[in-house]
Amino acid sequence: MRTGNQNMTTIIFLIAMVSIGWGVAFISLAMLLKVMAPMQLLAARWGITGFLFLILIACGKIKLDLKGKKNLPFLFLAGLFEPCAYSILEAYGVKMTSASISAIFVATIPSMTLILGILFFRHKADVKLVLSLLITFVGVAIATVFSPAFSIGGTRAGMVCMMFGVIAASMYSLSSKKASADFDAATVTTFMALEGGILFNIIAFCQGYRLDTYLILFSDWSIMGNMLFLSVFCAFASYVCYNKLLSYVEPALGNNIVSSLSTVIGVVAGIIVMGDLWGWYTIFGMAVTLVGVWLASMRMREDL
Repeated sequence: MRTGNQNMTTIIFLIAMVSIGWGVAFISLAMLLKVMAPMQLLAARWGITGFLFLILIACGKIKLDLKGKKNLPFLFLAGLFEPCAYSILEAYGVKMTSASISAIFVATIPSMTLILGILFFRHKADVKLVLSLLITFVGVAIATVFSPAFSIGGTRAGMVCMMFGVIAASMYSLSSKKASADFDAATVTTFMALEGGILFNIIAFCQGYRLDTYLILFSDWSIMGNMLFLSVFCAFASYVCYNKLLSYVEPALGNNIVSSLSTVIGVVAGIIVMGDLWGWYTIFGMAVTLVGVWLASMRMREDL
């Protein structure tokens, strides 16, 4: 039986893997979107990830035991909510709103996870959990709102897409948590990858993209390298780690810590690699966010 310290060590490793993977993923995304359409990118990314899981299933490394599992519906729902629904809603939401508005919407996902968890999954909230959510949101808001690049532009349809995207991302974490009672993280991620790979490739095909979705990967080593990074590390490994993390901690808590650290890592990587603008608002906002992460980590230790 694992002790609290052993669990904490595992959790820290999982958080680090997910935060780094998701934090720097935008660099590869930005490079690939210069040569691929958004749906092409999603189709290739999740198609490759799904293929990797099929190989592991064929080799007997992953065994799918679905019989008699009462939480089987949540296994399917996890993949339906993310990557399927969330990725599409986010793509159109970002397209029809400003980057600033999109960032603020995404920052509300942990809070929405808590609200939906209380309403539909009988989860409970406490002062420390709620306070950590509020502090991390305020930190992201400061870094976003006070930036010279801040813009409130966007259509009503874009706002609606982002709002439903937030709900989808929240329901994914809650569904994964529920599914973890009967299925391991690899199984949950397998279904996510297969559902996403099938859906996105069908949509890409209907949009007129055929084999060129995959052939373009062989046209330049950097395209292939970035796609493999997104598929193998950011999708395959990071989502397995995140689904494993959700089996240990409350969805709102895990979501809050991972999304906040991913934001901080993303901001730092953006400044260093992409030359993004930064100033006092960046430093202060990220500092406030890290205070919220620290408070969330203290709350997490209480459950171990």
